[in-house]
Amino acid sequence: MPVHWVERGCGPAVRPTRLAAMTTSRTTDALVETDVVVVGGGPVGLTLAHELGSRGVDVVLVEPRLEPDTSTPRCKQVNPRSMEHFRRLGVADAVRAASGLPFGWSDSVVFCTGLAGRRIEVFDGVFALSDVPSSEFPEPAQWTAQYSLETALRTALSTRPTVRARFGSRLRSAEQDGTSVVATIEEPDGTTSRIRGRYLAAADGAGSTVRRALGIGLAGRSHEITNLQVVFDAPGLGDRHGLGRAVQYWVLGATASGLLGRLDTRDAWWAILLDAPDDADWTERALRAVVGDDVPLRIRGQDTWTARMLVADRYREGRCFLLGDAAHLNPPWGGFGANTGIGDAVDLGWKLAADIAGWGGGAILDSYEADRRPVAVAAIAEAERNMAVLTPQLGRPDLDGDGAAGDAARAAVAEEIRAAKTSETYTLGFVLGTGSPGSPLVVPDDGPAPVSETSVYRPSALPGMRLPHLWLAPGVSLYDRLGPGFTLLEVGAPPVPGSWRSAAEERGMPLTTTRLARPDARALFGARYLLVRPDHLVAWRGDEPVADPGRLLDHVRGVDVRRAARAEDR
Repeated sequence: MPVHWVERGCGPAVRPTRLAAMTTSRTTDALVETDVVVVGGGPVGLTLAHELGSRGVDVVLVEPRLEPDTSTPRCKQVNPRSMEHFRRLGVADAVRAASGLPFGWSDSVVFCTGLAGRRIEVFDGVFALSDVPSSEFPEPAQWTAQYSLETALRTALSTRPTVRARFGSRLRSAEQDGTSVVATIEEPDGTTSRIRGRYLAAADGAGSTVRRALGIGLAGRSHEITNLQVVFDAPGLGDRHGLGRAVQYWVLGATASGLLGRLDTRDAWWAILLDAPDDADWTERALRAVVGDDVPLRIRGQDTWTARMLVADRYREGRCFLLGDAAHLNPPWGGFGANTGIGDAVDLGWKLAADIAGWGGGAILDSYEADRRPVAVAAIAEAERNMAVLTPQLGRPDLDGDGAAGDAARAAVAEEIRAAKTSETYTLGFVLGTGSPGSPLVVPDDGPAPVSETSVYRPSALPGMRLPHLWLAPGVSLYDRLGPGFTLLEVGAPPVPGSWRSAAEERGMPLTTTRLARPDARALFGARYLLVRPDHLVAWRGDEPVADPGRLLDHVRGVDVRRAARAEDR
């Protein structure tokens, strides 16, 4: 019988939408109660479960896959911003340990005519992958297959007593009213059960069942070419080529082109072959063209894909929220897709926790879309710029040639590569310098506001931007001294009056005070006092404590200050 999504009494009615035809099943009478139902157990849904679980929120995670899918690596780069979130959640070391490539294994990208061919250009220090400590962030990036990341995050759920993972279970329907969402779940044995939560968060991927059922559209476009991602085993390949270690090899071949790299230090590799024809026999021929004819190959999995630049029309419908690929589809060029989704999970997670704990204001959940949708739009635009020049555009017939003609061709293409691909491989300015200055939960000011470029990070403590990082001692990050809720930094300044703590306590709002006696910090932050959000974005800064801290705290926790003032006048 058809299964419908039904919405009652929560904003405009959504026309019931058929989701699936359910086979005959047994329904249990028990109704499981929780705070949040998370649909989707990829990196984004798992991060949200960790974020909520770290704050004591009760979560049921619904994911149809019993195990991570090892047939495709999907995302491979976990950038420094995501890794510092994982550090805060206590899982960064687990993510590194699960990777098939050790931390710091390589931070290079090589452009070549093939693994058995000529080197054309090399970028070193890419994607912030170096294991050399940096003052700009506490955690370097990690190169890892998505299935390894998922394995680490799944395993670490055992440390979250308020999180219940239902692997092998599938969302069949849901209905919401003004107070809750009831989800009907099909279990691995075919029985169904019901879960009632205050909210539902959909991290169920590009074909999101929830997004479609809610009638939320996607706006944007798709690229015109079809690509093929392949996972394959190539015993001994890593030792046979002479191009050195790299996380990516961009192959500008005459008969096939694309990217490839290692998934572990043994024999597993991935490849993205560009502009792939609809020809089942083409895959192995193309792989041999990029790696060499005499290499033994075993293809483990392959799938075709087309780059899509799409953003959901809205991120919320009543008590249901979209995040990750359910909310935006990013081309892979630059590695922003999954990392943008992880940022979604962190933002939505602390705001849901604030609402459930009772200290979040009525506007705090509406701020999720205002904070995160512009970030997705910016990430897609950045990736689309990178997509303008790919391996087919860089290839030349004489790149493998000998003598002066071959040398000249390779030198000319190397110059094109530097012009076109520097901003794709050096992305720290975008990763750390993209914030939410338009957030309704921050207090704008006209203080110092350095602006980052894609490849150049300029730390800025403008409200809405990520708090600039400092090391306080060997291995001790400033971020390690921030509280789980809001943090007030006193930067070489007198302590704020007791009215700050009183105002926070009256509102039930978690507030940590951290003193920082560093002469360099005042210039870095542009103020002596900073109020920092749970996600490390600056909410307010000033050289003097505000006279009415309660009003400031109401603003940053999502209370409509103007509406509250009108209510007091009445």
